[in-house]
Amino acid sequence: MRARTWQMIPSSRGISALYLVGGVLLALSAANQLTKEMAVLPLLSGLAAVALVITAVIGLIRPGSRSATH
Repeated sequence: MRARTWQMIPSSRGISALYLVGGVLLALSAANQLTKEMAVLPLLSGLAAVALVITAVIGLIRPGSRSATH
């Protein structure tokens, strides 16, 4: 069997841009919720949004890091 590697970086620029938009929207939503009250779920959502934005930016800046579809 062929070993498969798990990669987080999106496979195309379009998906990277979609991840970036989604991450920014999630981050804004989490920040809005955190201004009203301090809760665990909005904090985790904000951290996930930041991780999503980082992977999207890496996918947009470094095309060689994108996963290749075979």
